[in-house]
Amino acid sequence: MMFQRATLLLLLSSSVAAFNLGPWGVKKATKNDLAKVLVAGVISAATLLPLPGPAVAADSLVIGTPLETKLANFGAASYPVFNSITDLSPLTDKLLEFVDKKVKAPDAADVANKAVDGLLAIPDSAISEYKGILKQIVYSGVSKDTCVTLGGSGSALNSIAGSPAVKSVDQSKIDALKTKFAPANAAVPVKAGGNICLPGSAAASSRLWVAQAELTFSMPKAEADALVTSIKKVGLQATRPSILTLVPTAEGVFSKSADAIKMVAAGKDVEPNVISTVQAAISK
Repeated sequence: MMFQRATLLLLLSSSVAAFNLGPWGVKKATKNDLAKVLVAGVISAATLLPLPGPAVAADSLVIGTPLETKLANFGAASYPVFNSITDLSPLTDKLLEFVDKKVKAPDAADVANKAVDGLLAIPDSAISEYKGILKQIVYSGVSKDTCVTLGGSGSALNSIAGSPAVKSVDQSKIDALKTKFAPANAAVPVKAGGNICLPGSAAASSRLWVAQAELTFSMPKAEADALVTSIKKVGLQATRPSILTLVPTAEGVFSKSADAIKMVAAGKDVEPNVISTVQAAISK
């Protein structure tokens, strides 16, 4: 479940990258730029941020930095947009189709496997801390019976679980991942049908994005390096015209409302910090 939710957030943030390359006008992108955007998309989702070693509060690359502020801003800006989504399925299907057509199957499978390896390497202490933040702050007062859900997230997760890349991961690793993240997953309210409850406020959403970054910043360097290398290889297989094909579907899901445009701006604002932080982390 943790890997599938991480992938779901990747898909959401990648669609923001599609917006960035879309009709609002962006400088001409090179293949290297696109690779960076895809890497940033993963990390903007705050699900796969690498760090040279276990995170320590005093040495955090998130807390007390501009990245924390910008991630929090994105969490607040994206909150009303995610609340307005009625069905995520079309975007999920389009993105999975994009991966199937544009990314070599072995490379997509390698990203999935490296992501699982990285998540399994996260210290249990970091997961316990994350669970506490989810329960005490992010979802405090949120009930699965009355919450607002991310529409279509249940079916989206099922689609991700059934994708060739995810199915390429050895079942024993998937089982180990479920066990490892069970405490944290239990703190996330889920409605019947599998739709994920959203945080109860923009402030809670901000805290969620920062907490996810802190969690995944505890990924050891070896696993983080391997994952980022794998993602870059996939990123180089995407061309600007092919990514632009995602824009209409992204617009259909997120809309072109003022809130959606603010979310895109917040995504653009955090992207340089994401890239520079990752580059600094993996170069040590």
